[in-house]
Amino acid sequence: MKRILYLSRGGYIGGSQRQLHYLVTGIAGSYEPVIICSKDGHFVELLRSCGLHTQVLPLRPWRQFPAGLLRYFDAERLTRFAKEQDVALVHCSDLWMGNYMSRIAAKLGVPSVLHVRTPVAADKVRKYACRKASAIIAISPRIKQDLLGAGIDEDKITVINDGVDIQAFRPDLTVDILKQTFSSDDRLAIGIISRIDPSKRQLDFVRAAGQIIHSSTKNVAFFIIGEVHSHSYFGLIKQFIAENQLEKHVFFTGRREDMPQVLSSLDIIVSMSGGSVMFEAMACGKPVISAGFSSPKTSVHIQNDITGLLVSSKETAELVAALTLLINSPQMRTRLGQNARKWAEANFSYLDMAAKTRQIYQRLIG
Repeated sequence: MKRILYLSRGGYIGGSQRQLHYLVTGIAGSYEPVIICSKDGHFVELLRSCGLHTQVLPLRPWRQFPAGLLRYFDAERLTRFAKEQDVALVHCSDLWMGNYMSRIAAKLGVPSVLHVRTPVAADKVRKYACRKASAIIAISPRIKQDLLGAGIDEDKITVINDGVDIQAFRPDLTVDILKQTFSSDDRLAIGIISRIDPSKRQLDFVRAAGQIIHSSTKNVAFFIIGEVHSHSYFGLIKQFIAENQLEKHVFFTGRREDMPQVLSSLDIIVSMSGGSVMFEAMACGKPVISAGFSSPKTSVHIQNDITGLLVSSKETAELVAALTLLINSPQMRTRLGQNARKWAEANFSYLDMAAKTRQIYQRLIG
């Protein structure tokens, strides 16, 4: 059985880690996965518990000074490991490791697959060696358009949706884990889920929360779910909460490993940067607001007023209006949640995602 080397950041189980877990368990039996993680943590534990060959090998950022000067030593160790494992293909699950992928593939003379999970500017295409990949998986048509605009050959690009385990993420989970933990009583629970970083726009979420709390008669609680990635940005959010007396209404949960239960505890989910968490929320039958990230042309799965609410603008007032609409309409929340679940069942099978990826492997290595 041919071996495929996967490169991942490892660490905690976030969206990209969960997608890689779906993929390697889905292709096992056709190919033998060997996974390298640059960080130890819960993800490594999960992979090893599934009996998957997983190694931790710290890798320095390719371009970061001065650590990047030692990247060639890391690349050489990685290449030796790949050669010892006799891998037939290298699959990079995290964009920032693209240069390591291309170096291994060139040294060993094997094909490579790069997974692009986020919109990418033309300069980043060069920075992460996207052109050197034998094949690229884009998780959305928008990302494919970014790659085409940067000069990547269309023949290299395949659009494959992220997947969801719709048996794990489902509507009938009734444990209100957030309300139990944070004493939000019977308040309507609204959450944003991602690492705390300026690119994820939690500060805009809190600004919208402040307007709703001070103007609405509804009893509402807001949850910021995810680990702190930028401590300075985290400080700005906390400062805004303190200055506007929102401490009893806005809660930080930190990183959570029980995402099906967390999503089931929320009444509304807000996404301001995309990601597979939207699909998981849809699978849980929850209404999702996609705000300031997609337009009707680029959003495939969040169809406005059908499977969720789509706010194209980044203006806080637009998000406040969408939240107010859902807060005041339990019937709309129910309708959007039911439609979202049906869409997830029809479009987000992780087994389908693995099967489509397997077709790329077959084309490249047989």
